[in-house]
Amino acid sequence: MRTLVEVVARAGPGGRTVLPVVRASGQLAVRRTGPTTVHLVATAFGPLGGDDAEIRLVVEAGARLAVRTVAAAVVLPARGESPPSEQRVRAEVAGRLDLRPEPTVVTAGAHHRALLHALLDEDAELTATEQVQLGRTGEQPGRWTGTTRVERSGVPVLHTTVGLGPGAAAWLPPVAPRAYASTVHLGAAADRATAEDAVRLPLERGWVATAWGDRLTPTLARLAPLEGGAPLEEALP
Repeated sequence: MRTLVEVVARAGPGGRTVLPVVRASGQLAVRRTGPTTVHLVATAFGPLGGDDAEIRLVVEAGARLAVRTVAAAVVLPARGESPPSEQRVRAEVAGRLDLRPEPTVVTAGAHHRALLHALLDEDAELTATEQVQLGRTGEQPGRWTGTTRVERSGVPVLHTTVGLGPGAAAWLPPVAPRAYASTVHLGAAADRATAEDAVRLPLERGWVATAWGDRLTPTLARLAPLEGGAPLEEALP
């Protein structure tokens, strides 16, 4: 199934944010749930192997946008020889974007590809998170491949690809984490910091923090102290 989501945030009168474009088709619907917040709502089960989703976000200068999902995404294989499912997020940001979806659970036999490509203007701010669990309780892990590319004023700031699960080059037991969480923030600098199975690395006017483990809940707990510089949704009036 082909899914397309488009949201445009624009500065309105009195410093408000208006959303002149809010539309979706396929497996997702989009709902405005706050002054600067939209939630993506699944309208069909999945994604399934072979499904393709594209999310286009535009945040113009002076505007703010927080993007959330209402529930975790459970990735399932298609019948027979299952091709990967794919979700691409392309963000053009001149204002402030806070992208925090609920976790992605990749079931046994499934392969999901997640891509984020963010194009930032000189004064733009971005916070984007990724949370992944390979396999449900008592189930073999699926496979997940995530690519993040962030550019500011045409200059690459971060370009990384992480592959987890059976068949991924760096996923070799006993070094085979089933849970992964990452946050990238552009807008305020932070120093390097480490915790158990977690690290925060500085970027130009920003940072990226990553944690890994066997289960997602404790992995997120280890990541949280390293995310102190990230703005919360409540900071987006």
